[in-house]
Amino acid sequence: MHDMFLHIKTSPNQVFIGLTGGIGSGKSTVAEIIREAGHPVLSADDIGRDITHTNEAVKANIREAFGDDVYLPDGRLDRLKMSALVFGETAEHENNRTLLNSIVHPAVWQTVADEAAKHFRAGHRLVFNESALLFETGADKFYDRVIVVDAPEEIRVKRLAEGRNIPEDEARKRILAQIPSEEKRKKANFVIDNATTLESVRLQTHEVLERL
Repeated sequence: MHDMFLHIKTSPNQVFIGLTGGIGSGKSTVAEIIREAGHPVLSADDIGRDITHTNEAVKANIREAFGDDVYLPDGRLDRLKMSALVFGETAEHENNRTLLNSIVHPAVWQTVADEAAKHFRAGHRLVFNESALLFETGADKFYDRVIVVDAPEEIRVKRLAEGRNIPEDEARKRILAQIPSEEKRKKANFVIDNATTLESVRLQTHEVLERL
């Protein structure tokens, strides 16, 4: 997959930046601040959700792997049913995650590479891609720099409950399915702490943009 990112830039001073963080960390908030500053931010997560609904080859492979009942009558993926299959601590959950990712991710990364190339050709120096599973999928090698957004687990669980109506036990399962925050922080070029106020996050984000 790395080859598809080798020729996305048109100038040596252009920078492709990964933006990640555990579920509920607030990386989407940081992404919006970056957009407000005038920089393009792609979302691998949004692209992935769209592909599971619209890409017929991907849909066929998901049906073959997990059964027709993981899709709703309107042709959209039943995300609650799929979540039950892939989020958990058992070997079966892990195998299902790996299988789903092997089906979806190649199409996602090709779309990300194509969209990033468009922005670089349009003259942008910094192009960002928001991805929840950046390190989990080994995609960190695609980027020149990586930003990690982090917050304590209890704050993340509360945000998921209040913002997405995800029950606490389900939220913790999803958090456990990702690489621990401590490991992500060690691998990051920049870390933004999102444990206090929006103004603090905004200030940290602009500091990172200035350094980039």
